[in-house]
Amino acid sequence: MIKVSIIGGSGLTGKELIKILSKHKEVKIISVTSRKQTGIKITDFFPDLNGLIDGYFINTDDNNVFNDIDLSFICLPHVESMNYVNKAIKNGVRVIDLSADFRIKNTGLYKKYYKVTHKFKDLLKKSVYGLPEIFRDKIAGADLIANPGCYATSILLGIYPVVKKFNIDSIIVDSKTGISGAGLSPTPTTHYMQVNENVMAYNIGKKHRHLAEIEDVIFNDLEKKVDIIFTPQIVPLSRGIISMIYIKMKRWIDIKDVKELFKEFYNNEPFIRFTDNPDLHNVQNTNYCDIYIDGIKESKTLIIITAIDNLTKGASGQAVQNMNIMYGINETEGLK
Repeated sequence: MIKVSIIGGSGLTGKELIKILSKHKEVKIISVTSRKQTGIKITDFFPDLNGLIDGYFINTDDNNVFNDIDLSFICLPHVESMNYVNKAIKNGVRVIDLSADFRIKNTGLYKKYYKVTHKFKDLLKKSVYGLPEIFRDKIAGADLIANPGCYATSILLGIYPVVKKFNIDSIIVDSKTGISGAGLSPTPTTHYMQVNENVMAYNIGKKHRHLAEIEDVIFNDLEKKVDIIFTPQIVPLSRGIISMIYIKMKRWIDIKDVKELFKEFYNNEPFIRFTDNPDLHNVQNTNYCDIYIDGIKESKTLIIITAIDNLTKGASGQAVQNMNIMYGINETEGLK
């Protein structure tokens, strides 16, 4: 059995991890931590987990949180997370970090978007970006996985095969996400009266942090630079991301060839599905990414639509998928 801890387990990603891992045949949850909920029974805080887990939240700063652990899922805020990753690795614990702290290899880009200097550059060099459909072989041998961001997952799965194969002029992405993407703690923009019957665009153009990791992956892995404009929006849904991706090509590629490219690239991938009807209801509470492919010949523009659950494939489900790969377990264990 893989003995795991969940550091920062009282948020939405922590809750999803408990839900998935409690049903995983190869995992034993040793501890779940939280500063705010220290000493509180986990199922008192999350009543819907009753019957799945026993025990209490322990303090995140407890000196013993990495003792007798094989793997730690770290679900702490960006910047704070890197300190706990460092502690875990020093204790010989493998890590899947759900923050952005180890996603971006370019430290200048990290500082630009997160306003701090990265403190553990040696660890950053060793980290592997945890997008299984692209980096499976590297994930298998890694001790530190940087779990991708939710938007980055939905966008990279939609653009990577095309960017790898062809010359691209530019990309425009319009993504819509459910309110759970904002986390569990309420803010003025997440109250019911603000979200209901509303659509809110934010970090418009080139301001969203997930754009940094998308560009970093494309540059480091494909040695390409692509101009990407990305505007996310919050819509009145609990969960899910649907991304409309418009890829302006240097030259037109027949849609049949594009579809064949995607099917070949994602051949036998357990969580990639192709659809003619992209719909968030089909992916909510699953680890699937559904992909729709079309295009407009006159403007040499491909239209790729991806749909994922932001908390599952966009966070905790993908983290478990990465764990399965790291330990040589059936990749779908706990996720289907």
